[in-house]
Amino acid sequence: MKITKYIGALAFVAMLAACSNEEEQGINTLSNVVEVTANVGKNSIFTRSNPVGKTEEALSVFNDGDLIRILTNGKTVNYTKSGDNWIPENGDYLCWTGGVQDFRAIYPYSASENTVNTVYSGYVSADQSTLDKIAKSDYMWTSRTEPKAPQDRMLELYFQRQTARVVVRVSSFGNEFDGLKPVLTDVKVYSKLHVSAEEQVGENENIEEITAYKDPTPDENGNNVFYALVAPGEKKDGENFLKLTVTYNDEDGNPTLSKDLFVKGIPAHEYAQSYTYNVKIGKDKAAVGNVNVTDWSTGSVIKGGDAITTTENALLVIEKALAANKKNIEITLDANAGRDVLKKIKDALSSADDGSIELTVNGVETLCAEAFLECTQLKSINLPNVKSIGQSAFYDCYNMEAVNAPNATSIGDMAFAACSRLRKVTLGNISKAGTEIFDLCDTRSSIDLVLSGDQRKMSDKYTETGWEPDPDGKNYKNSSEHVMCDFLGYRFKSISCGDKKYNLYS
Repeated sequence: MKITKYIGALAFVAMLAACSNEEEQGINTLSNVVEVTANVGKNSIFTRSNPVGKTEEALSVFNDGDLIRILTNGKTVNYTKSGDNWIPENGDYLCWTGGVQDFRAIYPYSASENTVNTVYSGYVSADQSTLDKIAKSDYMWTSRTEPKAPQDRMLELYFQRQTARVVVRVSSFGNEFDGLKPVLTDVKVYSKLHVSAEEQVGENENIEEITAYKDPTPDENGNNVFYALVAPGEKKDGENFLKLTVTYNDEDGNPTLSKDLFVKGIPAHEYAQSYTYNVKIGKDKAAVGNVNVTDWSTGSVIKGGDAITTTENALLVIEKALAANKKNIEITLDANAGRDVLKKIKDALSSADDGSIELTVNGVETLCAEAFLECTQLKSINLPNVKSIGQSAFYDCYNMEAVNAPNATSIGDMAFAACSRLRKVTLGNISKAGTEIFDLCDTRSSIDLVLSGDQRKMSDKYTETGWEPDPDGKNYKNSSEHVMCDFLGYRFKSISCGDKKYNLYS
């Protein structure tokens, strides 16, 4: 969702110890153990080595019960995660033989209780309504030939996605819905469930109805977004592709009315591609507007597969980091992540100690009003992509010591007010600023301010709406205001503008 939504991807390293019979097991040493690194595509984010005895932090990308399957020299071994360990089925193991070895592997083992994936073909589930279910439909396959055992005994496996991803979002509702508050509440996607890695999927296989996963966070327009993983295939004009359920208000203003609308004609889908369908919905018909196609061969880092939103992934990253007692946390969110999304992030951080979290938020360009209001857990925040900081974005973050927003050009009212422990603030070329930005902060004694080298002087005739660049266009660097460490009506301990720094008490 980049579901976007960001990415690196399913990755694990499992120690495949010992050999296939008791005699071999008795003499097994590290010299013939197969150590496996598995990634999606070439983008490895996580690593695993010898998970037996490793910490939960090193294993936490997978859940208990997750199963991977590896085949070499005619032998198939399943490994299941149990607690901190990966346990081979029936005590069976893999090892290096010393000669040429062909390896094949799949993830996951099955999409549902009624299916089993193989190294030749797999399945997607007809029910993808939860994160777990859609992740288990993310069928991946890989093969590799090793002429001899590598010196480090490391087998590198790069998984390739075999499904296509369908994203359904509303581009507009028709005028006939004016005042009725229409909501897209359910989506069904039609596809074959059988996914081929090497063999041809039969033309006569049935097309099934797949229940899509609903993103818990609406898009920037407040509309729901749905996701499903489907089998790649050719275009089928005569078949239903989408079933859209729209709920809307009755004449009393209650959301009791609903209607099912169909989009006919299954488009051609290729494996490892993501297709975003922007649908236009009227009371009697629905149609696909534009379609965006992107490479999905690697995708976002997610739990079990790449089929969830950046928001869900960020929450997972925070959860795992806190469980491992990590304080430096890096997440990625959508460019216009709203207040609901940021509230979830704050809630996820709420169990951390006050003033302990050093947070990096990638992707966000517009930081909404009250984004981190009263987030006492923050020690510092890094916002490399933020261009605009909303009103009261960090109000009363009284444990926060540092803010790094080197591309910020706009700051809202009271953005850093009551951040009493603030020591350093890095901003971009400010072209618009509100009022009371640093109220209740000890700017004179404590805060070092860093500005862009091309910062212009700000108007000293500030109005109710705030500050704007001085009409004369003069640079701030080396100006009298800079020398006096004066900016936006505050005196600072020091102000750096490009390569020039002045201290208030020098």
